[in-house]
Amino acid sequence: MLKLGFAVPTRWSFRCRRLGMASIRGEARISVDKQKAAQAQRDEDQQEVEPDSQPTEDIPRIHRNERVLISHAIQEIQHRPLEVPTIIGDETVYTMDNQRVSCPHHLQTNLAHVYYANRKQIEAAIKSALSAQGTWSLVPIAQRLAIWRRAAGIIEEDELRLRVFLMLTLSKTADEATRDIRRLLTSLRANADYLEHLSELRFEIQGDMNVFPSFHLRPMDGFVAALAPFESVALSTSLALCPALMGNTVLWNPALEVAPVSFLIYRAFQEAGLPSGVINFVPANERLFLDTITAAEHFAGLNTQASAACYRHVHKLVSDRLERYICFPRLVAECPGQNFHFVHASAKVESVVSATVQAAFGFAGQYANSLSRMYVPSSMWPRLRAELLEATEQLIIGDPVELETDMGAMVRIEDYRRMQKLLQRSNNMEQLCGGSCDDVTGRFVQPTIVQVADPLDPLLCEPCCGPFLPVFVYSDESFGEALKLAANQSRYALSGSIFASRDEVILHCLNQLRMSASNIYVNERCTGSTYGLTPFGGNRLSGTNDKSGSAYFLMRWSSPLLIEETVEGAPPMHGSNKLP
Repeated sequence: MLKLGFAVPTRWSFRCRRLGMASIRGEARISVDKQKAAQAQRDEDQQEVEPDSQPTEDIPRIHRNERVLISHAIQEIQHRPLEVPTIIGDETVYTMDNQRVSCPHHLQTNLAHVYYANRKQIEAAIKSALSAQGTWSLVPIAQRLAIWRRAAGIIEEDELRLRVFLMLTLSKTADEATRDIRRLLTSLRANADYLEHLSELRFEIQGDMNVFPSFHLRPMDGFVAALAPFESVALSTSLALCPALMGNTVLWNPALEVAPVSFLIYRAFQEAGLPSGVINFVPANERLFLDTITAAEHFAGLNTQASAACYRHVHKLVSDRLERYICFPRLVAECPGQNFHFVHASAKVESVVSATVQAAFGFAGQYANSLSRMYVPSSMWPRLRAELLEATEQLIIGDPVELETDMGAMVRIEDYRRMQKLLQRSNNMEQLCGGSCDDVTGRFVQPTIVQVADPLDPLLCEPCCGPFLPVFVYSDESFGEALKLAANQSRYALSGSIFASRDEVILHCLNQLRMSASNIYVNERCTGSTYGLTPFGGNRLSGTNDKSGSAYFLMRWSSPLLIEETVEGAPPMHGSNKLP
């Protein structure tokens, strides 16, 4: 059962009131007492098996047997690349457009063949989705929840193979791959709990005594398309499954690099009992996919994470074709941000260094919410600089399959080439570390930190995909001006962090930066907590801010129906003695 509202520190409720904002208590922790009890039991069992073992935080413990299994899984994938077809209803299609998925850190290794759909097959998938809509929308919520929870169990059993695919296709370290899968499992179970709770809500609607209203979570009229990014299988899956959970039928187009593991997730849902046609697995060229779905009259919505330019393109396509639709399509998007760390002189240097290295260089800086800019007071800069460079230079870049590796290669050739140009441009700046790249074996880029002297430099304004961090040092006396600069410098507003130890400073920063990010963290990295599910989304050019990972996001994919029943005839009209 979903439990709304975890314990929020009193001072945070006080801070929200001081900011003039309504405080909504969080809903991210589900069945907290049960989870704690289960964790306590696991810890007790672990102590009985390994009484002398010492727990380590945030580091996956890979035992010898597991290492052997991972090695076998890697060899199997390399010798027999996965075939990823287009699936339309119950039909498996192998097209002529065969896209090769290679390993980012070893470009000669072929991992999978993804068969892209053409226009005709995308149109067939639309018909399949519309055909399945009538029956799937009438499936009771309890049955949908059972499928989701059963699929989560199947995925959990296959976790090792999924983790290996993430390490090979996305060049994620073992820790990053484990976190991705855990977020996926948490998301599946949390969304099922959210819908269960929403289905039990009762709305008090004022009316006459003989009028009985009821409120129903009806799906949208038409099909929904999901266009997924490469950075996370949890995100790719959520974009398709959240609308489907609410009773919609979906066309799922994952990015090429994440298509193999997305296909394995899709197979798990098939095994769990998801009917044919509810989700049509349609990997395809992005522009072709968008042009085809927006040309269909039953296009009801798009759920995507993409660049701001891509989202503008979708809006233009839809606006040009608005007359043909049977409804107004819902366009939900999360776009990358120019995410920041704003450091005050009262902050603890150790926590700033640790959070900055993880946020800027985790997954080679390719997350949509990776750290893109940093503001540091001059009084703290000498010590912070020394410790930050030391921590960065200790990072090991290489094959993520190796346990000692901290950062893998860049996934996409387009992002790698942009990084090459950016590094060339930064040669004229004060480059503190890094600055080199190499694609002989894989697309490796050294973590790079540059100090920016000009507060209006474009590096502090535009998103960057890669392990690159510009730092602006402000004088302590110019704290207010630096805060305004951070607040208004970028048109993107996804995530940001404030580092300070004084409550009045934190309150002031939250007030000034409240419109500069839609997820603001205090004394924590801008990529958020390591595990768990945090509602996420950006404003300005960083998206529609629908907060995926929450019950509100599920409601975005519902078209509620109100039914009002009158018993024993309608009531008389006011001011009239005559019955109707």
